[in-house]
Amino acid sequence: MKIANVLYVKVGVVTSTKLENSKRTELISGIKKYPVSKAYLTKTGFKEDFQADLLHHGGVNKALFLFSSLTYEKINAFYNNNFDMENMAFFGENLILSQVCEKDICIGDVLKIGQTKIQITQPRQPCWKLSANTNQKNMTKFIFDSGLTGWYAKVLQEGNISVDDEVILEKRTYPNLNIEKLNQLIINPMLDEKLTLEALNCAQLGKAFMESLSKRYKLKDKDEQFSFYHE
Repeated sequence: MKIANVLYVKVGVVTSTKLENSKRTELISGIKKYPVSKAYLTKTGFKEDFQADLLHHGGVNKALFLFSSLTYEKINAFYNNNFDMENMAFFGENLILSQVCEKDICIGDVLKIGQTKIQITQPRQPCWKLSANTNQKNMTKFIFDSGLTGWYAKVLQEGNISVDDEVILEKRTYPNLNIEKLNQLIINPMLDEKLTLEALNCAQLGKAFMESLSKRYKLKDKDEQFSFYHE
């Protein structure tokens, strides 16, 4: 079933940006990605794309970061701003899709895009770099609280992805575990304890998100894991 089209493909190199009015003095990151007509997707990401922090970004389970034009619109509406999706990636996205957003994508979904096949692994976990790259001090907290995160995927089949490619949903195994719900559970796992336990037992959920959710579930209000990366 076709669910979307690729509006933008973006890749980038690691850059350094001096920061003012921040507790950090420099942003060293591959977050500033730029549009191309097509790019070749390998098991660890687009061939032409690079990350600085390989502990938290990239790798097999975070090979591709997908975002939605609808999510861009919601963020722009909140900030009364125009984060222009046509040019530099404000949120580090590799792909911007039409028509679908966080409530439409589930963990384990297998998508065919162009020559590739990918499988959804987890929501993006926002860190301070989103605030730095958008020059909006509270952007990271807003993304976390609102759940407008985008989502990661691993690569099942390598190949080219081009602008205007169709996005085909080939398989859905975990219909309860959409990105929107997971973003609500990472804030409050007790919002739906049954669903939290389903997520924690889901073999396709990315390790990084699973570990964060597990810690959140065990420690509840005592959990402080996000305080460093959000500030």
